[in-house]
Amino acid sequence: QILYIGKARPEDKWAIYSMRSDGSDRVRLTDGTSNDTCPVRSPDGTKIAFCSDRDGNREIYVMNADGSQPVNLTKNAAEDWTPSWSPDGKRIAYASFESGNWEIYVMNANGGGVKRLTENESADYSPVWSPDGLKIAFVSNRDGNLEIYVMDADGSNQTRFTNEAATDQSPNWSPDGKQLVWESYRENNMEILAANLDGTNLRNLSQDAYADDHGPTWSPWRNQIAYFSNRAGGWDIYTLHLDTGERVNITNSEGMLEQAPHWSQ
Repeated sequence: QILYIGKARPEDKWAIYSMRSDGSDRVRLTDGTSNDTCPVRSPDGTKIAFCSDRDGNREIYVMNADGSQPVNLTKNAAEDWTPSWSPDGKRIAYASFESGNWEIYVMNANGGGVKRLTENESADYSPVWSPDGLKIAFVSNRDGNLEIYVMDADGSNQTRFTNEAATDQSPNWSPDGKQLVWESYRENNMEILAANLDGTNLRNLSQDAYADDHGPTWSPWRNQIAYFSNRAGGWDIYTLHLDTGERVNITNSEGMLEQAPHWSQ
């Protein structure tokens, strides 16, 4: 299954959808009366965490996998963004502007037990939990531009992963936890890159100098990624087979904007 967001016109609100990995069986999960974005499915598949401005500002919500019974978990006046489930499904990492700048927090899956993991004057956001639950990758501009960092799940040992003058953001872990995939502007357009955790085996997966490719997410079976791109003119979601190089536009909806895929079992 792949979760994603879509809307028919630029002026419309974002709604959350689900589909199979070949683009079939598309189901709309939210009604599009508010901006509902950044959906991620829980490890057991029963819940979806997402961002919504339905209560006046962007907060973190959880709903059932069919879109029913949404619950506001953060309930504060600050902007909250980019949720990520821990592998055991008991906690959610997210970014919040509660302190006056973007920092990374973690809370229990019911919204309690909030703990702040980063604390500096930079913007820290887009946390993503490693498959073993021991690490969190995130994005920060603490060294002058947007780069990817990795820290222990308790916020300690914050280490820079990328080191480029260009923007690096939107990290996602491989299912075995040995690699990261992300989007980078280092080749004068946004491309999808991947590398081992020590920085070796760096490679450009999308390889299109005339398009922008964003938001990579790894398939559970390791041999594919999904991402969104404007390579066909509009914003569509693609899958890329890492062994064969086969690239497929799985939404291919003329006039529809589709972004932010999240691959799950």
